[in-house]
Amino acid sequence: MLTIAYGEANFDNLRRNQRLFLDKTHFIPQLEHVEKFFFIRPRRFGKSLWISVLQAYYDLKKQEKFDELFHELYIHKQPTELKNSYLVLKFDFSGMDTSSEKKMQFSFHHRVRQTVIRFWQDYQHLFSRVEIEKLLERCETLDAAEIIQDVKDTVALKNLKVYTFIDEYDHFANKLASEGKEAFVRDIISETGYVRNFYEQMKIASGEGVFERFFITGVSPIMLDELASGFNIMSNMTGHPQFNEMLGFTAEEVRGILDKVPLERFAKKSKEEVFLDMTTFYNGYLFSEEAHKKVFNSDMVLYFLQYFHDVGYPKEILDFNVKTDYSKLKGLIVGSSGKENLKRILEEINTQEYLTFQLVQRFTFENRLKDYELKSLLFFFGLLTMTNIPNRFVVPNQVIKTLHWEYFQNFLEENGVDFDVSALHNCIAEMSESGKVEGLKNLAVDFFQNKLSNFDFSAMTEKHIKFMFISYFTLSKLYNIISERELPGGKRIDLLFEAHPAYYHYVMHNFIMEFKYIYKKDSPSEARAKREAAISQAKEYYETYKRDFKQFGRELHSMALIVTHDKQVELVEVAGF
Repeated sequence: MLTIAYGEANFDNLRRNQRLFLDKTHFIPQLEHVEKFFFIRPRRFGKSLWISVLQAYYDLKKQEKFDELFHELYIHKQPTELKNSYLVLKFDFSGMDTSSEKKMQFSFHHRVRQTVIRFWQDYQHLFSRVEIEKLLERCETLDAAEIIQDVKDTVALKNLKVYTFIDEYDHFANKLASEGKEAFVRDIISETGYVRNFYEQMKIASGEGVFERFFITGVSPIMLDELASGFNIMSNMTGHPQFNEMLGFTAEEVRGILDKVPLERFAKKSKEEVFLDMTTFYNGYLFSEEAHKKVFNSDMVLYFLQYFHDVGYPKEILDFNVKTDYSKLKGLIVGSSGKENLKRILEEINTQEYLTFQLVQRFTFENRLKDYELKSLLFFFGLLTMTNIPNRFVVPNQVIKTLHWEYFQNFLEENGVDFDVSALHNCIAEMSESGKVEGLKNLAVDFFQNKLSNFDFSAMTEKHIKFMFISYFTLSKLYNIISERELPGGKRIDLLFEAHPAYYHYVMHNFIMEFKYIYKKDSPSEARAKREAAISQAKEYYETYKRDFKQFGRELHSMALIVTHDKQVELVEVAGF
């Protein structure tokens, strides 16, 4: 029986309760070749769970639980010599109080102190009662760096080794940057800063062979440059092709989970069709140009499958918690670079098939982020991904495209574009129930003639039209709005309104839309040719899509939207009406 514990990041709980766990333990022997492992992945990509797996494997106090926790997994059959051989010290720097410098300093020292107190309590069987009492007493009076020094000195006397895990190493720095407090970050990781001192003691403990191994994760390298001189022992394995699939799910792994879903869930769509939808929504991440497999966002997959297993397609393709996380990341980007820079890059992303730039691996807080730095942050956050072509980046999947559209919609609203949500919902309802598009035509006329200023039209291109219009339609959830839907032969539909499977009982019509923009420089004959081309493409794509793709009981329609430089709007009903 398939039981998914969505959001669970504790390996012990998953195994004891027999919840779904995809075996990634074949990566453990490969990890052991790198003693100081630094690894960045986007939010909700399984980093905390993977640290929990490694803790369970290497912690000497869990030796007796090895069979219980790892039975039937790869590493159970082929364990390494380092199994259950370390004291494990694990820090998590999420949720720090950054509201003031004083509170941040207290929060950091307190977090380190509480972590080490638990550490001594976990391993009290290795020490006398008097030793533990003294260690706990000293913890209450020492700062973070002094506490690490105390751990190093004490453990060395016992001839023991420590495996140190740091989860969300950059969380507080990201939060501070999003609040515009870059100077604050510079202070705490400067040569005299308490965070820098903490990491310097880690480096000393490593150099003396006590803190033998490190595994550090985060979502960005935003603090890496500042820490380099004080903690320059780490090997950045983020882009190593050997570890591309260590987190996230491969296509084979997703298919394997779908095989465990009850057959009755595939009444509307076959297993293969559901897999293809999930590929469109959640796949596409590549973290090394040399890697051969793209991976799915594991958290998004588990969110989808937990609901699908019990009910069917979730109405929201992206979990609200994930969307909230990405909104926080947008705050960091805006705080570090400015709103207009992000808006400009979102326009660039959505009006080109790819972006070309040199990935920046380290950032400083000396100045606002430059173009390549900002684009690099979008990659680290999962809003862009690599391709196998050097320096070429794309949007990984439909979910992330939708997030970009929603962000741009927010920008338009902030700049005075008032979206008529009521008219939009009425228009979508009319399209979905009866297949009529009169409301859509009125919406388009109002949008381009009344919502957008002359300035908005001054640099307009065909792709700008589509991008802005799509941003409007993200307000409705009845349709999955798919941009550049690929057809056989490499041709692409400008915009596909495809009924969301959760609303199949209500949405009875799908739509293809082709865009054309008539520039001021276009002659009358060129304008006519563009109009005829839009209609011809809409008809061709209608026939191809109806022939090669299932409609699952829905009627298909095709139309062409032609917008001119002087804001004239024409919606042509081409096929299926």
